[in-house]
Amino acid sequence: PDIGGLWPAVWLLGNLGRATYESSTNNIWPWSYDTCDRDKQEAQFISACNVQNHYGLNPFQGRGATEIDIIEVMAGYSDKPLPSTEPAISFPYADLTLQVAPGIPENRPKSGYQPRKNDSFTDHGHTELFAQSWYPDLHVAGNTTLNPYFYGTYLGPTKPEEPVSRNKNQAFQADAIGAMHQLTDAHFEIPHTYRIEWQPGPGGRLDWFMQDHKIKVDGKTEEVEGDGTGKEWLHAFSVKGSSLNMTGAQIPMEPSYLIMNTGISSTWGFPDSLKDDCTKCYDCNNATCTCAFQNGFCNMMKKSKIAMYIDSVRVYQSKDDSAHPGTPHTVGCDPAEFPTKEFIAGHRDRYMRGAPFVLSDKGPLKKKIKLGGGGCYKNSDCGGVDGADDEETESSALSGKGHCTSTVFSKGIFSGSIRESKCKCHTGYTGPHCLVGEHGDEYPGVWETRTGNRIFRNIASPAVPTTFVTALLVLLPIILVPIFLKKGVR
Repeated sequence: PDIGGLWPAVWLLGNLGRATYESSTNNIWPWSYDTCDRDKQEAQFISACNVQNHYGLNPFQGRGATEIDIIEVMAGYSDKPLPSTEPAISFPYADLTLQVAPGIPENRPKSGYQPRKNDSFTDHGHTELFAQSWYPDLHVAGNTTLNPYFYGTYLGPTKPEEPVSRNKNQAFQADAIGAMHQLTDAHFEIPHTYRIEWQPGPGGRLDWFMQDHKIKVDGKTEEVEGDGTGKEWLHAFSVKGSSLNMTGAQIPMEPSYLIMNTGISSTWGFPDSLKDDCTKCYDCNNATCTCAFQNGFCNMMKKSKIAMYIDSVRVYQSKDDSAHPGTPHTVGCDPAEFPTKEFIAGHRDRYMRGAPFVLSDKGPLKKKIKLGGGGCYKNSDCGGVDGADDEETESSALSGKGHCTSTVFSKGIFSGSIRESKCKCHTGYTGPHCLVGEHGDEYPGVWETRTGNRIFRNIASPAVPTTFVTALLVLLPIILVPIFLKKGVR
């Protein structure tokens, strides 16, 4: 926890985008906007202004790849609280964030400072500083503060050497509405549960919950994170749909997938500034780069077992739409309310990478779920049951989720052979080590329900602009009256 540089995270991304595939998210991430605004139409690739969105998408529906960060861990050490945190927060901490577009274009809070809620005046009554525009009615509790260090990203016009392109009309502001929650050493030593409640769309909200202690102070219950071992839920942060009204954005509604990863970036947990004589490079095998890392980072990476352990992920969804605020919940990756699969199939190039930025992909991203194949030493490595004295028996091999099986490979006549042990999954279980129950989408997507129903379904319906129809109705009598008059004269 004392060494910054790694980026453990659990987050949700809208299904139209693929993490790290920039073409798939260009002018799609993190839009959550379903209003036709001609000034924003070019910046939002799938706009509510579009009469025909094509590729199975619904007409007049704005779409995007929305992002909800359940938790992002910022490790590191500080001997005093970080500036502008209220209440005081120090390293390490967790970020809880909604990233959304369109963002607030002007009079934004300055990075490193809390949003200024009111005008400030000089002693003579003159306005010194104007109040800044930021989202109202954000709830924080416990050892949690609004995040003053990241208010979002401006995605401006791109340069020719960048992997994606945007012109000045496609540039836009994306906002990060976030909070920082204090972590302790215990968060890195014992398992903790993190929770988010997501009620989508207009009238909806996002609520993050952490675990803490509840104590009595002067007869009142207060919540304190303390040593990080509390087990009672703390409503740490929330964003209401009404808070987004100032930009017209909405609480995300997109079908989304969960990403659990540990990343690394020179913009996350690395030194904020480098000395003039420090070479800005990031190679732990190059001694001249040492000053660009946090103390101990390279040694940690080389000698420690770095991992983010996840015991379980549980998702609950109410079937009763009246039981929660916001719009009805959808199910699946390709629901009729938010068609997705046909759009991805029709934009294969957006889901591929190309040289010179990375090695070229041979096709769109398709990560198949592994059915066994993970390395093992014994059955329990594969969710199975070990035999007596570590000897595999027929009954132990058939018990549990999977078993460890060995295969002998010959390396050649003079090189002998090698034994390779891999997991083999039993029916109903999947994953490299067979630890996950085999599940499928029980609800057919809109692609499956539509395909084959009508031969001409994929042909766009003709559409005539309303202004053209109105003008035609006005002009038609003017044109027809002289014709009939001429006929009457004859």
